[in-house]
Amino acid sequence: MKFAKLASFVRDYFIAIFSFLLIFLLTLFIYSETKKKAEERSAKMFSLRAGQVTEAIDKRMHDYIQILIGGKALFVSSDSISRKDWLSYYKTLNLEENYPGIQGFGYSAVVKAEELPKFEQQIRNEGFKDFKISPEGERPLYTSIIYLEPFNERNQRAFGFDMFSEPTRRSAMRIARDTRQPAMSGKVRLLQETGKDEQAGFLIYLPVYKGNIEPESIQERQRLIKGYVYSPFRANDLMTAILVDDFQDLNVEVYDGTKLAKKDLLFSTDSTLYYHAAQNHEFSELNTITIGNRTWRLYISAKAGFGQSADSELPYFILLGGSIISFLMFFIIWSLSNIRRSNRLKQTITDNATAALFIIDSKGYCTFMNPAAEEMVGYTFEEMQQKTLHDMIHYKYSDGTPFPVTLCPIRNALAVHKPMRAYEDVFVRKDGSTFNVMCAVQPIHESGSESYAIIEVRDITDEKEAQQAIIESEARFRNMADSAPVMIKVMDDCANFLYVNKQWGDFTGISFEDTINMSWKDVVHPDDVSEKERITQQAIKDHKVFRAEYRMRRFDGEYRWVVGTNTPRFGANGDFLGYIGSIIDITEIKEAERKVKQNAELLQKLFLEVPAVVGLIRYPDYQYVLANPQYRRLYGNRPLVGKTIYEAHSDQEGQGFFERVEEVFKSGEPFIGNEVPTAVEGNNSGDIVYGYFNLVYQPLIDATGKVEAVLVFAVEVTELVNARKELLLTNDELSGKNDELLRINNDLDNFVYTASHDLKSPIANMEGLATLLRDILKGKLEVEDLQVLDMVQISINKLKGTIADLAEITKVQKELHSDVEPLSFELMLQDIMADIDGMIRESGASIKTDLQVDNILYARKNLRSIIYNLVSNAIKYKAPERRAEVHVRTYQTKEYTILEVQDNGLGIRKEQQHKLFSMFKRLHTHVEGTGIGLYIVKRIIENNGGKIEVESDLGKGTTFRVYFKQVSIAQEV
Repeated sequence: MKFAKLASFVRDYFIAIFSFLLIFLLTLFIYSETKKKAEERSAKMFSLRAGQVTEAIDKRMHDYIQILIGGKALFVSSDSISRKDWLSYYKTLNLEENYPGIQGFGYSAVVKAEELPKFEQQIRNEGFKDFKISPEGERPLYTSIIYLEPFNERNQRAFGFDMFSEPTRRSAMRIARDTRQPAMSGKVRLLQETGKDEQAGFLIYLPVYKGNIEPESIQERQRLIKGYVYSPFRANDLMTAILVDDFQDLNVEVYDGTKLAKKDLLFSTDSTLYYHAAQNHEFSELNTITIGNRTWRLYISAKAGFGQSADSELPYFILLGGSIISFLMFFIIWSLSNIRRSNRLKQTITDNATAALFIIDSKGYCTFMNPAAEEMVGYTFEEMQQKTLHDMIHYKYSDGTPFPVTLCPIRNALAVHKPMRAYEDVFVRKDGSTFNVMCAVQPIHESGSESYAIIEVRDITDEKEAQQAIIESEARFRNMADSAPVMIKVMDDCANFLYVNKQWGDFTGISFEDTINMSWKDVVHPDDVSEKERITQQAIKDHKVFRAEYRMRRFDGEYRWVVGTNTPRFGANGDFLGYIGSIIDITEIKEAERKVKQNAELLQKLFLEVPAVVGLIRYPDYQYVLANPQYRRLYGNRPLVGKTIYEAHSDQEGQGFFERVEEVFKSGEPFIGNEVPTAVEGNNSGDIVYGYFNLVYQPLIDATGKVEAVLVFAVEVTELVNARKELLLTNDELSGKNDELLRINNDLDNFVYTASHDLKSPIANMEGLATLLRDILKGKLEVEDLQVLDMVQISINKLKGTIADLAEITKVQKELHSDVEPLSFELMLQDIMADIDGMIRESGASIKTDLQVDNILYARKNLRSIIYNLVSNAIKYKAPERRAEVHVRTYQTKEYTILEVQDNGLGIRKEQQHKLFSMFKRLHTHVEGTGIGLYIVKRIIENNGGKIEVESDLGKGTTFRVYFKQVSIAQEV
């Protein structure tokens, strides 16, 4: 009974209840969305604040690394850095004011075990009489802290400490040494701790190598390590200085490493570790930074009350106000409904009816028609009462033929008292035109009264035309879709297939019928399903256009990248029906994008690592938009990007530079300068020095032909200019030395020539006296005496040969500029073979020739000496176990005419080949000779601008190649 009353109440006051629910639900929706937006704003604000914390810590730590790099540059700029120099540089940095939080700035020297006593004595001589490396003990290598500023009481505790003796520090020092990069240690207890207010600590190291070089291999780096520029940090002091008062609304925890264990905690703003707390914070974020080959994890959480504002209370006011309006609207509509209930039947039948309503009696006459009926047929109610309804508006078919009343379904429905629904027929208007209608007939029979029927009529002419248009439109759509160059699909509101075009089947190999019965997940790559599902469901929820890129399986099994664009479909009443989408294969585009990205990364890497100065200046504000590390290093690594050239440089640095840039912007012509003197900041010390640069200022022109920027490209050539200056001085000195050597050489040649000439007469006298003595004492001498005379004769002959060789050497030197003439290799070789014919026959040697170049311009005597020595040597030094074979050939290269003499003789060991062209040097003593022939050959060839090379294998043979620095006669012609 109660349920029936409730149902009746709902039916009678449906509008009021519906209005209440609609407004209340809308209120709930707005409340939910507003609250979600407020929470999203708070989340975004927290994420921004967390990012600022991470960036502040990361930037400050990289600033400290730059300070260490500056310290290393101090060692690179000088062979020796004193304690006073280190203190002066530290004061210049003004770290306490510019970079608070750093515990110290120091240098630790590497000391080998054998150098330990000398090293400790050296530090003691500097005034530290009790200095000793700690901890004590024998180790192959020590690293002693010798400089550490500020040198206060706390830092003095670390003076002399061997950091290499402690494993955590040693690991970081090894990484820095072997990579040449800054390296940060793990969590340690600093020696600066006194037992009060102890804090976690860590250190950053930067290696310095001997000779101020940058070794390439790890072995060289380990061998040449000189020391480490380093800084110790107390974590609480450091983080407090970085965070100051800017992040009071956040809790920050910093962990060393990646595991976030309590033992790895470096710093926390609160005594409670929220990362390890059981209750999660509303806003928290876990970030990672990498500094000096070491990873830190930052857990950042919001404090209570984070993000509270007037906006955060707005959702609750909306909920309260919407609830009140909902109840007010309910009571207003409820009151109106009560007022209108008394006239509901009439209102329903007449004014609110959209269909035409007729009531006919049992004879078929119209007893009632509403305004919609009058408008539909064109008759007034009074006109309709003159005849039966059938005779007025239902008397003929659409083709004009009569419609007998006995066949009229409407009259038959009344006669048999049987209702009729959705009956389609044709009615006739007053003007005689026909129109399509849909009828519903409800007979009513009440006892004691006459029967009648209520007829509801709808004009469906437009619907019929629309249906036909839809059929034609669908046919056109299918034809257009099948002809489209993309895959087209139609989905319902649950993402099920309703239609796919021909291109879908061609791509997937799946028929239309199979597609309708499958899920889109069946053709999407398994790794992409979850993401596409998320995007699709969110779009269905929001009824929004969405686009997704994913991999889709082709008919051959290959997964191809595609992009799907989906547009929502809505019905006539705005109902969401699903999506219509297009799919395009973008695999080639993806590959092109990958290559473009790869090229962009390569270009960026090239820009950052190119060993030249590169910058970009924008027009018209003359502001730097790019400056690579080499460019910034010239000016002490101070910031340039974002500043104009006038802000970034002093007047001294800009002298000449400003005018050149302005002229390029004005003229649009590039400026190219070689060895231009330029003012730069020397050794990052703030002092201005001048260097020499090869400069190119290249204007970049936009589409309108105007200069939009200037590219500055420079290569420093200071060392080259200085070297050239030193080379000029050295050349002057060498020129003087060369003149002196030429004078001495001429004197020596004159001496050798004079000596060889003047010694001939005494030797001839000695030879004559020996012969005379042999003749006088003939028959009187013993065998032993004759042997002595023979030995004297042999010595005289050797002395004569030596003098002749000296004379020959002198002739070679004096005949440096002998007259040249056209000579034939073949004729010259025939002449020489005639001279040594006896040697050839005795040895049984065969000489083969391949003279590709026959003629040459050369001094006859010199060419004969070269060929004679090479060919005769090839025969003399034959191998005893085989017949001598000598191959002589000539050929032409771009710069030389080459003579090659090859034999199969004894050969020469490789370690002795460098002695082959030495004066009086003989490598085989079993054959008579003076050891001067090849020396003369080499001297002749080199005096004429050529060269001689030898290749030889012991026991296989030797090949000599003579390079004549000239062209053949044929080429001269």
